[in-house]
Amino acid sequence: MKPIKVLVNADDVIGLLSTQGPLTPAEIAERVQIPRPSVYRLLDGLNAIGLTEPLPDSRTQLSLRWLHLADRARASMREWRDAHGVLVDLVDRTGQTAYLSVLRKDEAVCMDWEQGRGIGVLVLKPGRTLPLNAGAAGRTLLAFSADIDAYLENSDRRRFTTKTLVDDAELRADAAATRARGFAISDEDVTDGIGAVGIPVRSGSGAVIGALSLAGLADDITAERDRLVAELRRSADQLERNVADA
Repeated sequence: MKPIKVLVNADDVIGLLSTQGPLTPAEIAERVQIPRPSVYRLLDGLNAIGLTEPLPDSRTQLSLRWLHLADRARASMREWRDAHGVLVDLVDRTGQTAYLSVLRKDEAVCMDWEQGRGIGVLVLKPGRTLPLNAGAAGRTLLAFSADIDAYLENSDRRRFTTKTLVDDAELRADAAATRARGFAISDEDVTDGIGAVGIPVRSGSGAVIGALSLAGLADDITAERDRLVAELRRSADQLERNVADA
């Protein structure tokens, strides 16, 4: 079990650096509850294989190697090999920012995006995550793919704005409404003034394998919701055909 524990600790350190930025060994030890000597050994190993790099001020940051690894990981997922072109077409038709996200544990991970012609202050970007209780992508995956009972029992739900859903009853009701209408609605629940809509993407067997979403100014999303959902479905159909052909 010892090697597995080392990997778990390394994953905790990498996850911390990915969200907090450069930190000192002391700061890492305090935040992930690992003894400082163990942190030094982990960082020595991570530095040696190029996953982290030391800074002159004794802090450590993630290395640029992660960009290469992310590109290679995405390229290896053959089901999404033509996804970016679909996102570009979707943005051309709608003007809003388009996202392709997948479920990972209790989060929606952005696989790819194409920025719209409007705002540039959106939280979700490739490689970044949002919890399943917030955002169109997360709430799509919560409704159509995740085990909602396990999620509500085990997750820590972060509140981004006053409109973020965190209560069990609210999230169950939202998931049921999302399934009934066929799409999720995010109305300023991640960023004030920003809205989004999302729909599931399915495999040939009908299993939900991702979420396709559009985000922009909340007023614009609300005013054009029916058209945007129709465009999402058109693009999801193309993604599903691509998956079937992969």
